[in-house]
Amino acid sequence: MRTINFIVILLVSNVCYGICKGWILHAKSLCMDLTDGISKAKNITITYTIRNHFIEPWFEHERNVTSSAGQPFIRFMEQAATDDVNYEFSSRYQSKVGYVITELGKDRPEGGSGFTSWQLTKAPSTILPIDVSRYIPEDGDHLVMDYVIPGL
Repeated sequence: MRTINFIVILLVSNVCYGICKGWILHAKSLCMDLTDGISKAKNITITYTIRNHFIEPWFEHERNVTSSAGQPFIRFMEQAATDDVNYEFSSRYQSKVGYVITELGKDRPEGGSGFTSWQLTKAPSTILPIDVSRYIPEDGDHLVMDYVIPGL
C-alpha cells in the first residue's frame, strides 16, 4: 500500500510541476504542499583552502563555503570566487582527466604546464585522484588546492 501511495504522490507531484504556473489557487496551493520538500536541497559547508608555498607570491587562504549537497567541488570553488577575489580561478577541460585548474588565486600563479599544477587534496593528506568537477564534497570536508610539482 505504501508503494501505491508513493507512486500516486510522485505522479501528482510531477504533474504539479507542469501546472503550478497558472491554475486555480487551490491547485497551486496543493502543488506547493506536495513539492515543497522536493525543491529544497540540503546545504552543506566545507572548508576550502588554497595555498602556494612553491613560488612567489606565496599565499594561503582558507574559508568556509556553503552550497547544495551533491554538487561537484567546482561549484564550491565558483561560490568562493564569487564571494572573495582571492579564490578566482581559470580552468580548461581535458577529455581524459576532466577539468584542470590552470590559475588560482588573486595573484594567479599559472599551473597545468606539465611542470607545475594545482593538486586537490582532502585534508590532512589524501590526494584525490579525480578532477574538481567529479569530486562531490561531504559536509565538513576540508579541501585544499596546492600549487605543486607533480610527483614530489
